[in-house]
Amino acid sequence: MSKLSTPLSASLDALPNAIVAASILPFITSTDWLNFRLQSRKFYEIVHGHDVGAALQGFGHDVGATQQQNEDEESKALWCLALVRDYRFDYRFEHQKGDEEDDGCRPLMYQTMRCNPDPDDEINPFLSTSNVFTASTAFISWKHWRKIDICLHHDEHGQQFDVSPSAQLVGPYFLRAAFLWRKIEQFCSDESLTGDLGPMIQSTLHPGVRFGRSLVEEGYQDGKLSAFKAVYSFYAGQSLGDRDGMVLPGLFGGYNVYDHLSHSCWSSPEVLTGSKVVVTKDVNDLKLTVFDVESGDLGIYFRSTRSRTPGTKAVRYGNSDDQILRWFENHANLLQKYSVGRLTPGGFKSILRYPSLNDPTNCSHAVTRGVEVVASSIYAVEIGGMFVFSIRMRMLRPEEPDYMSPEERGFDTCQLVSRHWRITHGGEVEEVRGAGVVGYYPLLREGDHESLVSDDGGRTFHEEDSGEGQAGLW
Repeated sequence: MSKLSTPLSASLDALPNAIVAASILPFITSTDWLNFRLQSRKFYEIVHGHDVGAALQGFGHDVGATQQQNEDEESKALWCLALVRDYRFDYRFEHQKGDEEDDGCRPLMYQTMRCNPDPDDEINPFLSTSNVFTASTAFISWKHWRKIDICLHHDEHGQQFDVSPSAQLVGPYFLRAAFLWRKIEQFCSDESLTGDLGPMIQSTLHPGVRFGRSLVEEGYQDGKLSAFKAVYSFYAGQSLGDRDGMVLPGLFGGYNVYDHLSHSCWSSPEVLTGSKVVVTKDVNDLKLTVFDVESGDLGIYFRSTRSRTPGTKAVRYGNSDDQILRWFENHANLLQKYSVGRLTPGGFKSILRYPSLNDPTNCSHAVTRGVEVVASSIYAVEIGGMFVFSIRMRMLRPEEPDYMSPEERGFDTCQLVSRHWRITHGGEVEEVRGAGVVGYYPLLREGDHESLVSDDGGRTFHEEDSGEGQAGLW
């Protein structure tokens, strides 16, 4: 309804406000409400309530406090309806606990964000986690979502192009994306967790962009892209390669087993084949995480380091169209449980994907006479689809629990001179004994880590050999 005729306006003007708000406007598009409000003060107050309409003078008689409150509630209900039907908020879910809405407790649909409207800005992101805010009214929230929608789904001439429901803007998806990216930003800025690695990861992230138009140009306007757009609107991949002679760290970290190095980066969207879009890349191109635009599914594409044959493994995060968002949320949550270290001796720092002491459910931990041992494992699909394990050993520092002084423990340094493995698999027990660890005899000093990494095909030690035959207490 772009324009109301005078007879129709007069007819609506004769109806009670409650009838117009509850029985007529819900059947008109939200953008047409903006034209409707210009017909008279009565219509303006139906759409916006008296908080906005009171600024207009000379439009008829005053109303009582009770009637004004009712009409303000009708206006709020209209724009809540607009948020539900236009941007897929769920008003009933947000109020199912009976919370009263006030300035300190507003429903999720009042959360919105400011966007960068300049399509040619290559420095500032399209959306930023710092630009999320709580709107004072449902209309203001809707207005900002509308601006984001226009930026995503209008061409350079300002004309809106059609997308399928599965590709439309979903407000809650964008709020979830903002929350997960805020977690990642906090992780990168927490020196106690990442040291100097976090700021380096942050510096490699590309500013978020609006992928709505470019994806339509690729012919994907009918794909399951709502969650995809939300994730890439804040950050749009990482710089890859080297910088000043240093390998740039990947947001998804990695692990090292024998001669196999896995180290994954967040990728700018890159069409692999058909409807498959690459979202993470491994440094050696042995493993890719791929998003299927048509189905909304995620898969890991890999070339096995043992068979050298290509393969794929589905990664399912429910049956909804937000799988890529669920997958990324899971990674953001796990970051707090990973540790930071070098993937290879003397190599570059990385997020280590092996569970650490921050994740006690998925790692084992023991301390004997001030010597700590931590063991954990991870599933490596590209290494024959097996679990690989990590064992980290170190002598504790004075400020840590269970520390013992050299006098208390009886030694200054500690050297591994023999091993005894007791391996249980399928009810069968295998015992392995031997000197050192495949010819290596790691020497421990206070606070230093030594790492063993392996899979079920053998064992490798990745640190300096301290010399065969040197005695030491373990």
